[in-house]
Amino acid sequence: MILDPLPPQDTNPLAAVQRRPDETLHAYLLRCQEELSGRIQLLAAVRDAYIQILGMERIRWRRCKLLLAFTGPVIASLAYAGLACCAATDSVPAPLMAALIACAGLAGAALALAVAHILDRLPDWMAARRSRRWR
Repeated sequence: MILDPLPPQDTNPLAAVQRRPDETLHAYLLRCQEELSGRIQLLAAVRDAYIQILGMERIRWRRCKLLLAFTGPVIASLAYAGLACCAATDSVPAPLMAALIACAGLAGAALALAVAHILDRLPDWMAARRSRRWR
């Protein structure tokens, strides 16, 4: 987790560098340049970290969406194939068959989300295991 270096309640302006009474203009400008360049580097590092976190979140959401998009039709077709193999298509009314297929699709979506959650945690588990092995 990255902490915000400039919280909203901070009332100090970012570019305000106070001039000391005994300081020459040249020394003041050099000190301002050093302090402001340090702040800019800090803000750039925070921005880069936020961009990296945002990219990882986008990848995670994209993976979940693709998994849901591909598993939905597969689960429904497998449910229908299972009903057809049991020869239930002739004896079971169509609304009941549709309800069974829909329930299978919903259960498959929950299963797909669980698999996506496990896949998201897998790199962390592997890194933790690797770090424990080196201790």
